[in-house]
Amino acid sequence: MIDDAGIFANSSKSPPLTSRQGHWLALILLLLAAFLRFTYLVSLPHGYSEDEIINIRLVDNVRQGDIFVFFPGEDGGREGGYHVFAALATALVGDGPIGFRILSSWLSVLSVAILFTLGNHLFNPLVGIMAAALMTVNMSSILLARTASSDVTVAFLVSATMLALARSLPVYRRTRVGTSNVLSFSALGTLLGLGLYLHPSSLFIVAGALAYIAHLVFIRNQMFRQRRSYTGFAMLLMLIISIPYLIATVNLPQYSGINRILVSYDADWSHSIIDGLQGIMLVGDLNPLHNLPGRPLLDIISAAAILRGIVACVQRRYRPRFMLLLIMFLLTLPAALIVPESPNFARMAVILPQLGLFFGMGVYAFLRLAVFSDRFFRWLAVSGIVALLALNLIWTWQDLVADWRENEQVMQVVNGELGQIAHYLDYVGDAAPVVFCNPDWQNMQPSPTLNDAEKVLLMMNRDSLHYHEANCANTLLLTNGGELQRLIFFDSEAYAAANPHLQAWLALGKSVATDLPKNAVIELEIAELLAEKTGTLTTTAPVSYAREVAVPEPISPAIRFGGNLTLLGYEPEVPRSFVPGETVDIITYWRVDGELPPDLTLFTQILADPVTPIVTRHYIGVNPTRKRERDIFIQATQLQLPAITLPGEYAISVGLYRERLDQRLPVLKDGQAHGDRLFLYTIDVLPAEASETSG
Repeated sequence: MIDDAGIFANSSKSPPLTSRQGHWLALILLLLAAFLRFTYLVSLPHGYSEDEIINIRLVDNVRQGDIFVFFPGEDGGREGGYHVFAALATALVGDGPIGFRILSSWLSVLSVAILFTLGNHLFNPLVGIMAAALMTVNMSSILLARTASSDVTVAFLVSATMLALARSLPVYRRTRVGTSNVLSFSALGTLLGLGLYLHPSSLFIVAGALAYIAHLVFIRNQMFRQRRSYTGFAMLLMLIISIPYLIATVNLPQYSGINRILVSYDADWSHSIIDGLQGIMLVGDLNPLHNLPGRPLLDIISAAAILRGIVACVQRRYRPRFMLLLIMFLLTLPAALIVPESPNFARMAVILPQLGLFFGMGVYAFLRLAVFSDRFFRWLAVSGIVALLALNLIWTWQDLVADWRENEQVMQVVNGELGQIAHYLDYVGDAAPVVFCNPDWQNMQPSPTLNDAEKVLLMMNRDSLHYHEANCANTLLLTNGGELQRLIFFDSEAYAAANPHLQAWLALGKSVATDLPKNAVIELEIAELLAEKTGTLTTTAPVSYAREVAVPEPISPAIRFGGNLTLLGYEPEVPRSFVPGETVDIITYWRVDGELPPDLTLFTQILADPVTPIVTRHYIGVNPTRKRERDIFIQATQLQLPAITLPGEYAISVGLYRERLDQRLPVLKDGQAHGDRLFLYTIDVLPAEASETSG
């Protein structure tokens, strides 16, 4: 039998689009696809989602040599192949949003090119152009191209696998002339094998490929019998590549792709399928990571063209090229529809190339209607198709650049405010010291989650930022003696939560008026005021040595300690009368004179007598490893009086302590040790009854 020369054959009779025209249009589409996927790649979106952060950390693990078939995780595990390729990409272009996202953008653009080639090979240039155009302007495809996620590999895998099948196996009932199948079958086996390491949806792609091969065997295709050895070679190559995957699946079934697929099938199938089908042209994915919430995957006209293409494909199902498309569509459809929280456009990427080809077939069938044999009506139809694609482009651009970028849900799930801070720090460079107001800097234990400061560093395009860290709620760091610096507040409420005494200093700064959250960046320059304040403390905040080393008598700060830290004084104008259970605020000023021990901390005590503390706290609100000479920090230490505290006079003492050595550092006088603490002032504890009486 000879393949028909029906409406989808590459006929030379009045072709709607010549091969040369098709290739020029494909080039234009590729440029447009690259523009839509690479423009604003750093700032659209501004930050990373939690899922992307996990992927990026796994990429770092790969670069350190930790490579696994399945990375374990709370979500059931992840295939490790994507992270290996992402590590190679970052080795070429570096870290940051560009480095971690560029692999996704490359694969997305390449998918458009492969889809055109596939449509042109199976049908004709117009079908290929229409399929590529639909994927080019599809918002879901564009968003996946801007995320560090393995979901973007799915459309590439299914397109490339279908092309390899079409190039390797007989899709026409005639022999291709003068061709060698070695490369095509090698590509087929490699794609099927490597795909297993990239995404669980690849299992459905493999099933589709095997089903198509089985179909050719079942219909006893003569040309297929001539290529059985090549097919066996491709299957053997796939098996060899997939052996580690199979072993890992047997040994670690809880992390395997099969297990995650079966978990998805626990959901209500009927509702998932109905919601998924509705998402194509009615109410789309509500997840802001994959879509502008509620926007359908396709417009209604494009969906109608797809239905027409499906009908045409079913009508010609006995021909291998149509059957290839139908089998790959039907076998991958469960991966797209039967998912938690359907519709899920990230999972629908596995059917997006097939939908594109159906769209091209529907458009082509429409143009072949008898009414369009007239040139005027044909040009009218072509103009309508161009207008449809142009409107889709405008719709996508508006939703992407304006609505999606500014959407509150999007900003929340991608840590958008942190991304804005990272972008700002990339832009301003190192003109002024940067202080991260990071209350979690003391957590030195490895954590499955990153704190806000670590996320900002991950989102930056450079790793050379020199920064300081402080808990600005109770410790204010003033770098270089109060010269110009930038304080970074990651939480919108952190600024308001600062100690009132510290807020008085912060009020002297100015909030940076850019596309940043309010009070996210404070520029502070108070060198003169700080020098005046510390000078005043030498006369208004006397201290004394411990009684065991000297007669208690007032001495003026500054007093130097071992460990390169100097006490400049304390805030004298604070409450000094308390009742049991109340909190005592001790405000101290410190200057860095050199490199600090990494385990340095301050101890503050309230003592009933010189050797009997009733409250002790070991705490420092700055990161000692990131301090520089002439840095000054103001620390507000809070100590709560025990409820059983007896009335009387109590002393406040401070000192330095090294946690790893379990050792106090000395107070220095003329370079010699002079005790290990200083006494600041005394407070009075009143009877609780007295407070009630006065109240």
